[in-house]
Amino acid sequence: MDASSPSNVIRMLVGGAGGGEVSESKRMQADWERQIESLDQKEMELHQTQLRLIREQTATFIRDLGALRGEVGALKAAMGLSSGKVAESHASFNDRLQVLERFVGDSACMHEATAKDIKFLKDGHTGHLKSLEDLQAASSRHASMPERMEYIEKLLGDSADK
Repeated sequence: MDASSPSNVIRMLVGGAGGGEVSESKRMQADWERQIESLDQKEMELHQTQLRLIREQTATFIRDLGALRGEVGALKAAMGLSSGKVAESHASFNDRLQVLERFVGDSACMHEATAKDIKFLKDGHTGHLKSLEDLQAASSRHASMPERMEYIEKLLGDSADK
């Protein structure tokens, strides 16, 4: 007996177990063998289908790649990439350097103006802080309203509690 397929292996194992098997177990064995053979067949069909799909996709990919190569070649020819016109269409190194220097110069001027504004605001803040401290010091020398009322009531000898 050939042990290459799973169904043959099961036959060998079950057949070697002994001759006193009941018909029910033989029927179940036969069902399992049919199911295994059916699964083997389905697996083989699935592999064939997958292989066919891979071949079709590869063919499509090769065809699309060829078309894209042709389009890229046409675009290169239209833009003049192969004739060296790219260097002519870009700004020269000196032009680029001048743009950068202008940008840095503008940035430095803006930074200087912002620094002056911040110094002005800081000086103003310091002045306001001094005024606030003076105001707090002056208010700490004065009595509060409840203290003043108590003093007046004591002077008059009259109280609101009476």
